[in-house]
Amino acid sequence: MTALCPAGCYNRAVDRPREQLLDALRLYHSGDLPRAQMLLETLALDQLEPEVRLEANYLWGVVLARRGEALEASQHFQQCVSQNPRFFPALDAWGNVLAGIGDARGAIEKYRRALGVAGRRHAAHILFNYGSVLLRAGNASRALRKFRESFRLDPLSGDASYMAGLCYLNLARARGARKWLAQSIKLQPDSARNHTALGNAFALEGRDTEAVAAFSRALQHEPEYHDAWYNWAANLGARGDYAGAIRTAKAGLAHHPRSFELITQQVYGLRQMGAYDAALQAIKRARAHLADALESERAPHFEDLLTTNEAATLRALGRVRQARGVLLAHLRYSPEACPNALGELRRIDARPLSRGQRIELTLRVQPARDAPWEAEEAPNRRAWQRTYWVIAPGVKEARRMVRDLEPADANVRFEGEAGVIEELQATQQAILERTPAMP
Repeated sequence: MTALCPAGCYNRAVDRPREQLLDALRLYHSGDLPRAQMLLETLALDQLEPEVRLEANYLWGVVLARRGEALEASQHFQQCVSQNPRFFPALDAWGNVLAGIGDARGAIEKYRRALGVAGRRHAAHILFNYGSVLLRAGNASRALRKFRESFRLDPLSGDASYMAGLCYLNLARARGARKWLAQSIKLQPDSARNHTALGNAFALEGRDTEAVAAFSRALQHEPEYHDAWYNWAANLGARGDYAGAIRTAKAGLAHHPRSFELITQQVYGLRQMGAYDAALQAIKRARAHLADALESERAPHFEDLLTTNEAATLRALGRVRQARGVLLAHLRYSPEACPNALGELRRIDARPLSRGQRIELTLRVQPARDAPWEAEEAPNRRAWQRTYWVIAPGVKEARRMVRDLEPADANVRFEGEAGVIEELQATQQAILERTPAMP
C-alpha cells in the first residue's frame, strides 16, 4: 500500500475538517478501518479547501482499499488525480487497487503515469509495484527490468532483490537467481522466504545438497514456513526420492494440516510409488481443502495438478475411460489453461499420424443459462473466448477435438479461418495448448 502523505501534511490542522481528517488518519493507523470510514463519510468534500479535499479523498481511498472495496476506492483516487494530475501517491494506489482485481493493463497505465510525475525517491516503490503486476501477468522478462531499476534506486531493498531473483527463477536462469537472492539474504538474513527461493535456485541447477541446506536454513529461521516445506518436498519428489518427499510433506502438514499444496505433493509421491488407493484418498482430502480456498491464487494450479494425478492414478489402475472423464470434466469447466491436464489427456488419447497439421483455432463460447460457469467464479457470465493449438489430420478433426473440451451444452462458434501453422510427418494427434478463457 502506498504510504500516506508525510506527517507534516496534517500539522497545520486547525479547523474542524482537518481535525476530523487527523482523527481518521489515527484510526487508520490503529487498524480501526470501519470507524475511520465512518468519520470520513461525515466530511462534506465539496465544501473543503482544495488541499484538504485532496488529502481526504486519498485517505478515504486507502481505507476503502484496505477494506476490500476496490471500485469505491478507485473512485476516490480518480478524484484525487482529477484535482491534481501530479499527485503520484493516488496514481500508485489506484494502480495497486486495479492490480488487486486483476486489471493488469489498467494498473500498468497508472504506474506509468505515476513514474512520469514522481521523484527519484518514490520511483523505486512504484517500479516495484509495476514489476509485481508484470510478474503476476507472466511477463518475467519485463518484470525483471522493473525490479532491477527499483533496486538501483534503492540498493537497500531486500524485497526488490528478492523479486529480481524470483524473475530469474521464472526464466529458469539459476545463476542470475542465485546472484540476486544472495543479495536479498545479505539485506534480510533472517528471511525464510529468501532462503527458500535460494534453495529453488540450487535445485534448478541440480545442486541438491545445497538446495536442502537452504530449505533447512529457512526452517531454522521460521519453522512453520509453508513454502519451505513444500519446495523441499517438491525437490525430493523431482529427483525421485518419493518416500523422502512424502515424509517432508507430512512434516509440513503437522504445521499446516489444511495445505492442499502439501497434500498434492504427497499424492504425487504415493502415485509414483504405486500406492494408488492411498493417492486417491489423499486427493479427496486435498479437494476438500481446495473448496475452502477458492480465493487463493494457487488454487487453480493445484486443482489442475490434482486432476492430473487423479487421472494418471486411474489410468495406472486400468480405468482409462474414467480417467478421461475426470480430465474432460475439469477441462470443460475450468477458465484456466490447464497445461498438466492437457498433458495427461495427450497420453490417454495418443494416436499416431503419418501426416498431420499443427493448427491454431480461436473459438467463442456462449454458456447455457444453467451451466456451472454461470456461477460467480465464471470468467464471464455471458461469453468467453479461447485459442487452441492442435495437431490433427485436418481442420475438421481439429475443431471436433477442441469442441470436446468446452461445455457440451454451450453454443460454440469458431472465429475466423483456422490457421494451419505447419505440415508434419510421422506425428501424433494431440491438443498441445490453450489460452485461459478471456471475457
